[in-house]
Amino acid sequence: MLCCDNLPENGHVVRGVVLDLARLIDPDLAAWIEAQGLPSTMVDRIVPATTPADLDRVETLTGRRDEAPVMHEPFRQWVVEDRFCNGRPDLGAVGVQLVDDVTPFEHMKLRMLNGTHSSLAYLGYLAGHQTIADTMADPVMAQFVDRLWRSEIIRR
Repeated sequence: MLCCDNLPENGHVVRGVVLDLARLIDPDLAAWIEAQGLPSTMVDRIVPATTPADLDRVETLTGRRDEAPVMHEPFRQWVVEDRFCNGRPDLGAVGVQLVDDVTPFEHMKLRMLNGTHSSLAYLGYLAGHQTIADTMADPVMAQFVDRLWRSEIIRR
């Protein structure tokens, strides 16, 4: 089983839920599950707001109007703990990072990406910028991010 959500420590959470259910059904099943690996994962994908042009493009490509498609930028990161019980597919071949512990990657994403993004969204809005890209193009905001990372986020 492999979690593909953004819940921190998702493997531990799912493992606990599955074990609780298994104990109610069959103690032997629960014992077997307890001996198996259930890796935690961290998934990241930049998903900007959908524009009218995006809606039109999806309609052109599919022949159907979808009022809520999820668009994405090229960036993606999928980090998976290498804790599988009986072999695993070659996830590295498709760009998955296999690690011993996903926690540092979760912290990095929450602090460096999500925390910085929120700061830029609020400050950029107050400064009159329309997008994060516009905000980052502002030298004052770029300097703010540099200082935020160096002084508050990156541990030395």
